[in-house]
Amino acid sequence: MAPVPERMQLPLIGEINPRDLSLPVLTVLLGALDGFNPCAMWTLVFLIGLLVGMKDTTRMWILGSTFIIGSATVYFIFMAAWLNLLLFLGSVSAIRIVIGLVALTGGFYYLKEYFQNKDGVCPVTAPERRQRVFQRLRALAQERNFLLALSGILALAFLVNLVELVCSAGIPAIYTQILAMHSLPMWQYYGYLLLYILVFMADDMLVFASAMLTLQVSGLGSKYSRYSHLIGGVLLLLIGALLLLRPDLLTFG
Repeated sequence: MAPVPERMQLPLIGEINPRDLSLPVLTVLLGALDGFNPCAMWTLVFLIGLLVGMKDTTRMWILGSTFIIGSATVYFIFMAAWLNLLLFLGSVSAIRIVIGLVALTGGFYYLKEYFQNKDGVCPVTAPERRQRVFQRLRALAQERNFLLALSGILALAFLVNLVELVCSAGIPAIYTQILAMHSLPMWQYYGYLLLYILVFMADDMLVFASAMLTLQVSGLGSKYSRYSHLIGGVLLLLIGALLLLRPDLLTFG
């Protein structure tokens, strides 16, 4: 394998220093960018709006935490399954090329969203689908049977986050491809996935905890989402170019 150069030129990106990257840093960056999309937040914000009106503080914390844990579990299961599939297939160049193209497509999509979607709204979820989810959430939040409400919130978290995977622009698949390119013990693979999920859910946990402590609902704002599209677009273009042209650099030496 050729030595990693100090500097290199990539199409559309310019000059970079590959040594500035590392797998933990990339895990944090991609996990944060994946969590910044507006599609991952709207359901939680509405649920919080229902919960803050309750007088039962314990019920508020449990139902909200259940939604967050359910969301995290969906992502972990999806990413673990995809990672194991990639590890089973081994170093198949065609898969790396396809995911590299997905990364480039995702990068252009994020940049398009930055320039065209200035309000930072979710372009995937139709208003009608949102209304159905809102109605279901309202019914579950008001359900007197606590176990029924708990199981319903958990099931809804699974379903909503499976749909919202479309908003991720392929980031989970891109990340697991990079992870599979490293020769690691299995526990380290899952450790990195857990770090990714923790960073991915950090904004949701922050918004939820803040709302429960202050009894006020607030999202992270459209600028938060919009600038994440700019950063995410540039980063995905960089990763896509590396997957296609110099995949050895993504093993970080």
